[in-house]
Amino acid sequence: MSGRGVGLCVVAFAAALGACDDLPQIPPPPDKAAIDAAPTFTADERIVATHYFYWYRWPDQHFFDDAKRSDDALRHHLPDHRSVSYESKQWHLRQMRDMVSAGIDVAMCVYWGAPNQYGRDGIDFSLRGIPPLTAALDELAKEGAAPRIGLFYDTTTLLGQYAHSDPQEQKVDLRSDEGKDIFYRTIRDFFCLTPPRHWARLDGRPLIQLYSANFSAGHDQSTIDYVYDRFARDFSGVRPFIIAGPSWTFKADAKTGWGAAPNGPIIGDGVVQIGPGYDDSPVPNRSTATRDRLSGAFYSGSWMIALQRRPRLVIIETWNELHEGTGICESLEDGRTYIDLTRRFSDLFKSEQAPPDDAWSAALLRMMRARRSTRSGREHSSRLVVSMRSDASGQFVDHGIRVLDAADGRHESVKVAGRACLRTRPGEGGAHRYVYFDVADPYYYDHSGSVTIRLSYFDEGGGAIGLHYDSSEGGDSIAHEYKPASTPIQLTDSKTWKTATLSLDAVRFANRQNSGADFRLHVDGSELAVEWIELTKLPADYSSETASTTPP
Repeated sequence: MSGRGVGLCVVAFAAALGACDDLPQIPPPPDKAAIDAAPTFTADERIVATHYFYWYRWPDQHFFDDAKRSDDALRHHLPDHRSVSYESKQWHLRQMRDMVSAGIDVAMCVYWGAPNQYGRDGIDFSLRGIPPLTAALDELAKEGAAPRIGLFYDTTTLLGQYAHSDPQEQKVDLRSDEGKDIFYRTIRDFFCLTPPRHWARLDGRPLIQLYSANFSAGHDQSTIDYVYDRFARDFSGVRPFIIAGPSWTFKADAKTGWGAAPNGPIIGDGVVQIGPGYDDSPVPNRSTATRDRLSGAFYSGSWMIALQRRPRLVIIETWNELHEGTGICESLEDGRTYIDLTRRFSDLFKSEQAPPDDAWSAALLRMMRARRSTRSGREHSSRLVVSMRSDASGQFVDHGIRVLDAADGRHESVKVAGRACLRTRPGEGGAHRYVYFDVADPYYYDHSGSVTIRLSYFDEGGGAIGLHYDSSEGGDSIAHEYKPASTPIQLTDSKTWKTATLSLDAVRFANRQNSGADFRLHVDGSELAVEWIELTKLPADYSSETASTTPP
């Protein structure tokens, strides 16, 4: 269900295994004075944590799935992609500031620490990312508040190809002396790299969450007892606070599980894990069931269940796992919607207030009214540009956009000025001529971001070409389902083919127009001819770097 192992598979330019002389060195454990001086959460504090995937680096790590960079494996996209890098203090600083804005107290760093292969491409981010993250936290702390850092131990690294220098080795057996040593050294190295002043500590104990035990060859109570004992010896008598899921049979300090984003809240022992939804359509060779976000209702409902349980710790799955669509960070698709939602609920949680009755009613009503997306067109989910065009034979070719018929929107295949195209014909709209389009749900469904649309049209007649689109502004009224684009395309009757670009804000595309369409073009008093139309949810300069699916 998780993308922990997938991440390395989607690195388009991963190089062969080799030594990296410039890797940060693992320092010795911090001294007792530094640990004792570090802040800690107390028993009466309510804590919000989230999983922080810091493995992104533009453009070669965890972005593209093909060498041409026209196909990425991301469900959601970070703004200002060129600045994204785990080696950038400024990128970490932006993410940490946003966590503070969301009311998040702890960033659980998703750590691919493989002590025997730190220099391996795709794993080296674990070490390289910590110093700039630390620098960002130091700067943020000077401003007054910064998230503290916990360890999310990505146990995928217990697979033989990551844990051992010999790729033929099998999974690590955590009952063996060697296995216990690898398991513990991964934890030790993270807390040696991360200064105690930034540790997330519960009652003085550093916070650790373990991913699945299924990546190991076996474990037992001696596995975790070894970790507790060695950690105390290396870190001045301090024991870690370890959260483990149901796949681990030993007794840890708290229990929760993974999979809240697709399956709903996981109620643990003093811990509740929640998520906003799940969609890994862009990841190659996946067929996992998805969970629609339902315009934030799934996330809101999950939060309200967590509030009822009154746990000490709520863990949000995730801050920015972009491949699986579980992030709540700022994105091109959803803007800061989920940051604002998280702030609202984290404030309620920390004040120990129950959600008001009307909040339950509103979330339930949104869930009942929400349409479920369709997975048809899944092959378009990872494209940077989707399109529709007429080919030379007059067929409408779907590259992620379909043209639809509706009672008030009819069309036909014709040739105009030597080019195959679709053209409107009379429907039930009177003088209005409409043509409806559906964007493949796996590409864009039920968001609240911005998109850019380009089209080739025949300039004939007077007036203007308008566009109505399904908007996230307001609610479920007709006005929001048919919001007009701010700038129509003026016709000049030049009798030539022209290209135009329209920018749309607060785009929802939840199939709410006639015939399940997401947007429509319209013109009054004449017919409208369109040769091709394309859409991108990424900035214009981003799409210009990639191969378009239509001619320029």
